[in-house]
Amino acid sequence: MVFKNLLNWITGRSPEESAPEPTQPQRERRRFQRIGLEDGLVWLGEQGPFPVLNLSYGGLKFEIPSEHPGNGAVSVGQVFEASVQLENVRFATTLKICNRFDTVFGCSFVGLKPAASRLISEFLKPRIIGASMTEIDGSRLQHHDPSLRMRWFQGEEGTQIFLWQALDGEIVREEYYFLDYIITWNQETQVFQTGKLRSDKGKSGFGRVDPSTVVFFKVPSHRAVRMGRKILECAALPLEARDQMLANLIREEKRLYQRYIIRAGDRAPRFTPDGHPGRHLVVANLSVGGIAFLTPEEGLGAVGKRGELLTGRLELDGNVVPIHTRIIYATGQMIGGTLELAGTAGGDEIARFLAPRLLGQSLEEMPSPLEELPQSFRSSRVYLHVGLHNTHVISAVNPDRNLLAGRIAFMDHILVWEHGTLTSWKCPGGIVFPRDWELPLDILEREAAIPEHLRGICAEMLESAELPTEVVTAWKKVLS
Repeated sequence: MVFKNLLNWITGRSPEESAPEPTQPQRERRRFQRIGLEDGLVWLGEQGPFPVLNLSYGGLKFEIPSEHPGNGAVSVGQVFEASVQLENVRFATTLKICNRFDTVFGCSFVGLKPAASRLISEFLKPRIIGASMTEIDGSRLQHHDPSLRMRWFQGEEGTQIFLWQALDGEIVREEYYFLDYIITWNQETQVFQTGKLRSDKGKSGFGRVDPSTVVFFKVPSHRAVRMGRKILECAALPLEARDQMLANLIREEKRLYQRYIIRAGDRAPRFTPDGHPGRHLVVANLSVGGIAFLTPEEGLGAVGKRGELLTGRLELDGNVVPIHTRIIYATGQMIGGTLELAGTAGGDEIARFLAPRLLGQSLEEMPSPLEELPQSFRSSRVYLHVGLHNTHVISAVNPDRNLLAGRIAFMDHILVWEHGTLTSWKCPGGIVFPRDWELPLDILEREAAIPEHLRGICAEMLESAELPTEVVTAWKKVLS
C-alpha cells in the first residue's frame, strides 16, 4: 500500500456545498422535501455523468446539456439502471423519468435498496435539519445577567441553538444541540467542547440540557463535528448565530482529519534537537504539517524561543525522520509548531505512522444493528464503531471473548472474519454500509490473499481507538 494515498484519502476535502435550494415547499405539494446540490452526479447506464441539481428521499433532478447526444434519448416514462454519487460515495439504483423541462429531468427511485436508502437518509438529514432552523421568541428563557441578551433558535428533531450576546452584539457564549450531540463555545475562555448525551439520560423536547447528563469528548467526535457543520452550512441563520460556531467546527474538523493525539500508554514519538543528544522532547500530537511537544520541566527557554527554527530527529515507531519545526506557541503544558521534512526522505514514515492512527482515533461507538444481524449472533455481544468516511468496525464477541464474526472497513478495503476464516475484499466503486452485516457482493472483489500490509494497519487502527478491551483482544487473536 502507498500510505500517502491513504493519508490523502483521510485528509481529503470535497467541494463546499451551497445552502439548500429555495424550493418553497409550502407552495409545492411534494411528498418529499428537496435539497439543492452542487456536487452530486448521476449515470444512466453508460451515459454520464450528469450533474444532480437536487435530491429527496423519493428521487432526484438532474440535467443533460442540450448539446449532449443523450439529451434526446431520454423521455418521460423511461426506466434506467443508474449510478448516483454523493460526495465520496457511489451506489446503484433504478430511476424512472417522471417529468422533463428542457434540459432538466425529474425522476423517482424505483425499488430502492435498504442500504442506499440509509445512505440517502444520512446524507439528507443534516441538510433538512439545517433548512428548518429559525429563530423563536426567547423571552421565556431564564437568565440572570441583565447585561446579556439571550436568543433561541430551533429546528427539526430537537435541534437548538442558545446564543448569549452582550448589549453591543458581541457573542459571549453559545450552545448548540442536535441529534444526541452538544457543542459549546465560550468567548471569554476560548473553550470549545463537544459532548454527547448519556444513553441513560435521553433528552426529550426543547430546552437547555442539564450538564450532568452530558459526556464531553477528550477528542471531539468526528461525526458530531461533521454533521454539526453541515447543519449550519445549510441553515439560513443570522451571521452572529452561525459564523463563529461554524468557524470553530471547520477548524476542529480539519484538526481531526489531520492530527493524532498521542494517548497515554502509546510508545510516544520523541524529538531530539540537533546539538542536544541528551534532550528528548515527548511528542503530544502530530499532524501532516504540525507537531506539539510536552513542555519540559525547565520550560520553553530550554527548548527555544517563539519563532525559532529547530532541526532534529523525530523517532516514529522505530523509524528516524530528520525534520524542521518552527515554534509557534507555548503554554505551561505544551509547545507547538510547524513540521517540515529536513530532506526528501521521511514522508512515507510519517504517513505510515499517522494513517492507521487517524482512522482509529475517529472511531465512535454507535448502536449496533441487532435487528439486522444473523440469528447466530444472538448469543454474542455486538459492537459497532463508525469513523471518518466509510471506516467502521463491526465485532460480534462470544461470552468466551473470542470473535464470532466481524468486519473492518476503510477506504476500499474490507477485512472479514466469519466461520473461523479471515478474508479480504476490495470495493472499487462503492461503499460497504456500517449498519449492514451482509456484504454487497455485487460491488466487491474478493482478494486471492490478504495483502501483507492489511493486518498491520487494522491492528494499529484498533490499538489507537477507544474500544472496549474485549473487542481489541478478540480482534488481536484473529489478526495475529
